[in-house]
Amino acid sequence: MAAVQTPFVALRWLLIAVALVAVWLAWLVWIPLGEGAPVTVTVPSGASFERVLDRLDSAGVLRNRFLFRLYAGTRGVAGTVRPGTYRLVRSMSFSNLADALGDGRGAGLARLTIPEGSTVRRIAGIAARTVGCDSAELVRLAGDRAFLRSLGIDATSAEGWLMPDTYFVPKGEEPRAILERLAAAMRSYYTPAMQARAAGLGLTPYQALTLASIVEGEARVDKERPVIARVYLNRLKRGMLLQADPTLQYILPDGPRRLLSRDLQSPSPYNSYRVPGLPPTPINNPGRSSIQAVLAPDSNDYLYFVARADGSGGHTFSRTMEEHNRAVADYRKRMGY
Repeated sequence: MAAVQTPFVALRWLLIAVALVAVWLAWLVWIPLGEGAPVTVTVPSGASFERVLDRLDSAGVLRNRFLFRLYAGTRGVAGTVRPGTYRLVRSMSFSNLADALGDGRGAGLARLTIPEGSTVRRIAGIAARTVGCDSAELVRLAGDRAFLRSLGIDATSAEGWLMPDTYFVPKGEEPRAILERLAAAMRSYYTPAMQARAAGLGLTPYQALTLASIVEGEARVDKERPVIARVYLNRLKRGMLLQADPTLQYILPDGPRRLLSRDLQSPSPYNSYRVPGLPPTPINNPGRSSIQAVLAPDSNDYLYFVARADGSGGHTFSRTMEEHNRAVADYRKRMGY
């Protein structure tokens, strides 16, 4: 009789073992261990899933690496983990952890706002404060010719090729990834068709960006951007010095500030009061409206302009030196110079 019952006893124990394993797996997948201690885990851009698991493991988040790898595979999470700094807990269930990684929940996206006319150095400072990246490395990469070529930029600097805008990026994003993102946005906007319009103005696509950066530095009123663009095009066509203050401000170690007579004597190639033509590179990263202003400039024969003293941010435009001198004298009188 005992011999007959043996298979049933073995089956009973097998079912108990299967049930215990099922309960254990269910505990791993769905049941957290209380609140747990909060931890932060940073997932860098381009990290493989194994590298993500390494970081989760080191932080004590994984309760079973092998089984979570299998579970993440069934959830389709392995190839979709977003970069960022995640706030997790050591007690997380597989399900909660997969949710957090899969939809980027808690990825710590930072709002990176780059104003129009920002220089590379200013962008680096903003990114350091808001994203936490290495500003010195961002500036270095922005002048690395090999890296720039990988971005499709044939220039000595990324200046001018980074699109001002608001971006949401992972906290701790690497400088390389930030530059790639901003350069891609500029490429997306400044299309070959747009660049071709520069030729009709006697400019290369790069020169058009350079002129747009000067317009960006000068304009305070949007409707004046195309007018200012045409003034500079008129001066270039006549072989006149541009005499654009923003080109000098770009090289001032203590700027921006009011220009002094000695500043105008600088031998720098960016000194448009002494060196004819456009500066060798853009002097900032112009926004869309300034680029459009250069590619679709106003039709006028102005050669000069000076700021108004009414605080509007606008300018008085002149066709002759005599008109301009009167406008400058009026400005100085109103400002008390």
